Amino acid sequence: MDLQHGCRSEYGPLELRIETSSVENSFIVYIEDNRLTKNVVYEQQALSTLESAKTHAVQQADDYLRDLGETDEHSAKWRCS
Repeated sequence: MDLQHGCRSEYGPLELRIETSSVENSFIVYIEDNRLTKNVVYEQQALSTLESAKTHAVQQADDYLRDLGETDEHSAKWRCS
């Protein structure tokens, strides 16, 4: 897939974003919690494939929600462009 802009997914109360980076095979993974004033709760550059970056985003989101005591199951439906 030729990704130009990035990918987004709602994940329960969170929004997951993956953006391309200027470094080859690198993406920036964001997790946002819009319930907070400072809504970006995770941001990290990941050297990986897009599929690995998606998996990483979901794992980090699960960890974040678990730390908050929220244990509901969520699924990511990615929209990429």
